[in-house]
Amino acid sequence: MISLRELGAKIKNEKRVALICHVRPDGDTFGSALALKLILQKLGIEAEVYCNDPVPPRFFFLKKIKSVKSELDGEFSAMIAIDCADITRLGDFAEKFNSHPNTYSIDHHISNTRYAKINYVFDNASNCENILALGEELDVEFDSDIANFIAMGLMTDTGCFRHKNVTANTLYSASKMVEKGANLNEIYYHNFSSQTPERAKLFGKTMSKIRYFLDGRFAVATVRLADIEACKAVQSDTEGFIDFIMGINGVEVGACVMETQKDRFKISFRAKSADVNAVASTFGGGGHTLASGCQINGEYEEVVDKIRFAVSREIPD
Repeated sequence: MISLRELGAKIKNEKRVALICHVRPDGDTFGSALALKLILQKLGIEAEVYCNDPVPPRFFFLKKIKSVKSELDGEFSAMIAIDCADITRLGDFAEKFNSHPNTYSIDHHISNTRYAKINYVFDNASNCENILALGEELDVEFDSDIANFIAMGLMTDTGCFRHKNVTANTLYSASKMVEKGANLNEIYYHNFSSQTPERAKLFGKTMSKIRYFLDGRFAVATVRLADIEACKAVQSDTEGFIDFIMGINGVEVGACVMETQKDRFKISFRAKSADVNAVASTFGGGGHTLASGCQINGEYEEVVDKIRFAVSREIPD
């Protein structure tokens, strides 16, 4: 894998860069991409941020989020995948990325498949920590906009510093961003506190039907398309549902099973000690040891049975 110094040396010679976020975007992919865009612009490098999916409303409080585009425009000296463990996470951009002669992946997932020509994968709590390190390597002065984007990634990928992935470097990084003008209170409100009545209704409907397996150590919350429609909610409203499950006494592994289309489900796993990256990898997914995800096709009960069996092999006795 390329070193941080080598990465910085290569990137600062680029002319125009496409920064691509992952599908079903979260605060870390947007925070990483938009912070890097501003860092590159300070070096005189043209950069644009792209995402296959629309920007969820909870990020609208950051004005520069409106610059995210959904279609590639023009030619690029490089394409950089941001916070994407494998090329499928690029969505409709995957084919053009794969055919481009100069591609980078900047990521923090241990399951990263090294699909780019140049890969920088460092297992930090959030990918924004990698972008912070890169910005410092490039000797760029951080302003409040960059600080807010990086802080958003730090907070959202750690559950506001509650998850086991938090390290001293995570907190030190947050401290540095506060010094540069990051507003942690505003980021917390929009990402963890504020919600629409529609999301609140969907949350109640989902959590009232939690299912328990393996003597209560594995909990599954399910979001069906019919529930989303009935509540007049959107799929992105399910962000954070999995964190509630992990607060239930006795639960070691939690899963949020979301129906994305008929007989197709997106599963988010969280764990207190079990290796859910191994669970997700069974179905072609991945992520981190304590937080991973995958997609499974099939009838709902069959899908639940498959993940129950896979979790049973990893959950501690």
